[in-house]
Amino acid sequence: MKQVIIWLIRAGLFGVFFLLTFYLFDWDFVRRQGERLLCHPGWLVWMALAYLLAFGLRALAWRTYLRGHVSFSACLHGLFYSLFINHVLPVKAGDIIRIGYIVKREAISWSEAVHSVVVLRLLDMLVLGGMAAAGILALGLSLPTVVFWFALAGSIAVVGVVYTWLKKSERGFLRKHVHMLRDGLAGQRGFLIVVATIFSWVLEAWVIYGVVRALALDISFLEGVWANSVTIAGQTFHFTPGGVGTYESVMSFSLAALGTEWQDAYLATLLSHAFKFVFSYVAGLYVLFCAPLSVGEMREWIKGRMQPNNEK
Repeated sequence: MKQVIIWLIRAGLFGVFFLLTFYLFDWDFVRRQGERLLCHPGWLVWMALAYLLAFGLRALAWRTYLRGHVSFSACLHGLFYSLFINHVLPVKAGDIIRIGYIVKREAISWSEAVHSVVVLRLLDMLVLGGMAAAGILALGLSLPTVVFWFALAGSIAVVGVVYTWLKKSERGFLRKHVHMLRDGLAGQRGFLIVVATIFSWVLEAWVIYGVVRALALDISFLEGVWANSVTIAGQTFHFTPGGVGTYESVMSFSLAALGTEWQDAYLATLLSHAFKFVFSYVAGLYVLFCAPLSVGEMREWIKGRMQPNNEK
């Protein structure tokens, strides 16, 4: 039933994307506005720096959760691999490569790496959910549909992870991971992880904000943060490279709900997503050159055939 619901939502979101493209896509308009964005190199540089810093904060949060047992560069490279793979493959396999990379480079256990990624992903969803809910209240929006779909997406994600974990676990396994969770989020370490996660998503919102500012659309930064939060939460239903379709549908709806004309909202969404694709490929080329992994290794990890050599 869970898979049926997920695929129905995916089909619905992709159907919305198809309709938006059919009725609103105008190549000449896209080209002219794209050239307009390129005429603002200052905004492009700031968008790239903010997006890069967002990943730097996530790498810091990951390293802190692992109690400094891994290097910052390895965490950042793992995140870049995750971003790149998610924009290449039609399935969200980036986290698998991220886990495999950190295990290989830093010699930590496979279970510890998986645990850290799952916890931080759930923290991401909680932060994004909080931002989306707070934005609805702060911006005075009346969006019961958005609330419903976001709550449904978050519930499915959390229930699915917890159910799979419980189904495959034994009591000793659970005790081990509860202890790791308490230790990872204890005291100042936990505060730093939460703050770094929050600010990473605030920084990522500069991508859409930079686009709307370059296009002279009437969207404030806080509205951009809200639209970005709802959109990334919607990527729970990612099933195409980079979430093409789901990203455009959710962000177009979000911007339209803020008062932007549908064509402008759709255009801003296309340009912001194109920017993220370019960034992901540049980041991917960087790690493939500076911290290479073989295609065979990545294929093994994705297929689940890798056997960890260093269980702790």
